[in-house]
Amino acid sequence: MQGPDVTDAANQGVPDPSASAIVIAPIDLRHVDSFGDCLAEVARERKYLAIVDGFSLEQNAAWVAADRSLGNPFHVALDGDRVVGWCEVRRDPLPGRGHGGVLGIGVRAAYRRQGLGRRLMATAIADAWVRGFERIELWVRAPNEAAISLYRKFGFVEEGRRRDAVRLDDGPEDEVLMAIRFVKEPV
Repeated sequence: MQGPDVTDAANQGVPDPSASAIVIAPIDLRHVDSFGDCLAEVARERKYLAIVDGFSLEQNAAWVAADRSLGNPFHVALDGDRVVGWCEVRRDPLPGRGHGGVLGIGVRAAYRRQGLGRRLMATAIADAWVRGFERIELWVRAPNEAAISLYRKFGFVEEGRRRDAVRLDDGPEDEVLMAIRFVKEPV
């Protein structure tokens, strides 16, 4: 099995010089409050996530604690102590599916288009490989062409589509299932 080559995808484009001050780090319990603010901000945009608002501090703390105890890759982008983005790969808990996980990512609007999504994904995918993941999948809304393009740069391919899966402010939207595998196809 060969690991993912995330170097090319992580280095594409020229990030904003201010983005270099942003640190990518494993999430820690001290980040929970700021992570919750970041998650809620992205959710309230109603364009990118499956949720439309954040969770309580207690729910976020339980989420982070569970992911840490399970060894799931979960990284945040930090501008000082402020969480401005995250990327998590949550291992599938179902029997027969533990070799894979689901990727979730979000970046605050003011920090987009600076290479943070690429940096977060490169870090989380490399971490997932080290932790034995063989497959990572994600759901993305079909109109989110920028995200789909980024995922393709990392080697994600479309595996399916849920028609009319989301109905919010912009009317019906499809969701696209994309995945990357770290194993060679059987011969």
